[in-house]
Amino acid sequence: MEEMKEKYENFKEQVRAQADIVRIISDYVPLKKKGGRYWGCCPFHGEKTPSFTVDESKGLFHCFGCGVGGDVFSFIMKIENCSFAEAVKFLAGKFNIAIPEREKNPEEIAREMQAKEVYIANEMAAKFFQSCLVNTRYGEIGLKYLAARGITRKIIDSFVLGMAPPDYNKLHIALKGKGVTEDTMIKAGLVNQKGSGGIYDRFRGRIMIPIRDIRGRVVGFTGRVLNKEAKEAKYMNTGETEWFSKRNILFGLDAALKSIKAQQKVVLVEGHMDAISLHAVGITWAAAVMGTAFTEQHARLLKRLVPEVIFSFDSDRAGAEATVRAVPIALHADLRVKVMQVPDGKDPDDFVRKHGKEAYEKLIEEAIDGIEFQIKRQLEENNITTLAGKVQAVSNILPFLLECKNDIEVAQRIRDLARRITIDEGLIQSEYNKIKHHNKQDNFVPNAIYLTPKATNISEQAERHLLFALIKSKDVLTENLLEQLKKIKFASNERAEIFDKTIFQLRKGSKNLSVDLFEVLAENSASELTNILRMELPSTELTEMLLDCLRQLRLAALEKEFEQHSFSAAEYEKQGNEKYLQELSECRRIKNEEKKIILLSNEAKSKQNMN
Repeated sequence: MEEMKEKYENFKEQVRAQADIVRIISDYVPLKKKGGRYWGCCPFHGEKTPSFTVDESKGLFHCFGCGVGGDVFSFIMKIENCSFAEAVKFLAGKFNIAIPEREKNPEEIAREMQAKEVYIANEMAAKFFQSCLVNTRYGEIGLKYLAARGITRKIIDSFVLGMAPPDYNKLHIALKGKGVTEDTMIKAGLVNQKGSGGIYDRFRGRIMIPIRDIRGRVVGFTGRVLNKEAKEAKYMNTGETEWFSKRNILFGLDAALKSIKAQQKVVLVEGHMDAISLHAVGITWAAAVMGTAFTEQHARLLKRLVPEVIFSFDSDRAGAEATVRAVPIALHADLRVKVMQVPDGKDPDDFVRKHGKEAYEKLIEEAIDGIEFQIKRQLEENNITTLAGKVQAVSNILPFLLECKNDIEVAQRIRDLARRITIDEGLIQSEYNKIKHHNKQDNFVPNAIYLTPKATNISEQAERHLLFALIKSKDVLTENLLEQLKKIKFASNERAEIFDKTIFQLRKGSKNLSVDLFEVLAENSASELTNILRMELPSTELTEMLLDCLRQLRLAALEKEFEQHSFSAAEYEKQGNEKYLQELSECRRIKNEEKKIILLSNEAKSKQNMN
């Protein structure tokens, strides 16, 4: 096992060494050399002025526009939408580097075989259902239904739409005849088993819509009834399996992938037929959440592909409420968010069939940003002609403003809100400051993308320098130092993750720390790591740099403590509460501790100068 692990690590290093980052990225982005770097237009967000740079000497890329960055593996993962292991194999194939095969245990082999059998069975089932739709009497009613909804044969073939026969075992017999075992059919959710042991088809008498993952593999199905009067559920889905989970999959994303990358945005609708109808009229950058809630998993998946999501849920109350829940999830994933409003209470399917592609595209152009949608809805939901309604509306709206990118945007939105409900701007700002302070106390740190390595304050700079020293020198870390480092509360989730993963990789004995970190970090953290590694810092005296950063961060933390205790002391004194003496004592303790740290720092600098 250890020998195989070492072979794989050597293989990764060989790929990294041969995969010239400029050459690789040039296959996707035209690059021009200016100074010591290469520049081009970012492939991950639409831009006309180049803000995407490649640093050949450091093996890193970075976009000053959208903040994305990383090494050559990170680039391939994002541009090809694949895992780290797949990116390594992809690059190995480009340079004809032999891939070492890791010996798999029996459980892994069995799991892979089972997954392969399920995918094959699902693909066979999709072709069976389509054949029933277009070649048999069963499908006649289905073809009429689809034609009435503007679904052409081209779209039927594109999405492999089908028809499940009304009989109890047609699919079962067909798959069994092709060698698919009943166990595989059950695991795939294609058939059900009676208590007596009998097998029957799960889907019967329904239009069949195959659900594919982003790699195009059929992982499940949705069946839609044709009879409006039927007592059974309108839609029936494959049950949750190891391969099919509605929380992780967006319907139609595989078909939309090329278009959404070209458009740099995705239109997200509620149902399969909405997405299919949009594709039918040429709006091929649409996908659907399949009638379930928009999840964090969906948001993370989209963030890897595009910078912007446009929600086009049904315009009824349920659709509006689903949009309200979805917007903050998308914003937390650092997606740009817009919301479309389809008029007349129609869903996208109804609207586009009645009014056509151009009318729907006009609605896309008129989409409002996500935060504005939330504000507008609250102003409509509350009676703002009364004081109570205004207070409630403001109370509901202020948490949305925490999603704003900066204080300038917050100030503008507060100014606009004050005008719309005729309340003093200063009062709204005061209430916003309270909830912002409360969120900070609860250690809430919004997602952020750092556009440049320039720090906004001394503590942020110290955190970055500390991580730089830790990553660049494997010999710095000792158990005593580790105990001190663990006490740091990093100001961002990204740097906290970098620290945790760095310690983990160092303990694993990582041979190439930066490569291993890019493999395991979330996208925002990988971008921050790029910022850190891009810094022009001396690679000598790393231990001194790290210890100095530790002292700076400890002083900053103590200063915050002092402010809190000083404030408490003043409040208790006003109340005539003797606890103020205890708080003053804490203030003195903190100041003494600060003096000790400053003294040690001065001594260290004196020794350094003498040497």
